[in-house]
Amino acid sequence: MWQQQTLARSDIAGTWAGSDAGTLRFEDDGTVVATDLAEYNNDGDKVSECSGTGEWGVYPDDKAAKQLWTSVCDGNPWEFGGSKADPKMRRSVGNPEHGNFQTLSREQ
Repeated sequence: MWQQQTLARSDIAGTWAGSDAGTLRFEDDGTVVATDLAEYNNDGDKVSECSGTGEWGVYPDDKAAKQLWTSVCDGNPWEFGGSKADPKMRRSVGNPEHGNFQTLSREQ
């Protein structure tokens, strides 16, 4: 069960990875590095992978972020969930009516 979380920008910096979903590494300076981040078609099937460097940001603000955006690897914004001790982030992939998500967990 997904439980929405709010994270501060400082809680996001680091590497987030998922099984067969790739990784995102968030730097304190606003840089993000994507490595083999899975990309999906409208049916929610993985069709390719994206790697690159870009920028990242959160909203509604740095202290109470509910979602995260990146300028690299197109896709829906990420939302935060899990628990404070084991945060996760996910985004909808494919047709939203199908309820498919790409989920990443913060590496320690």
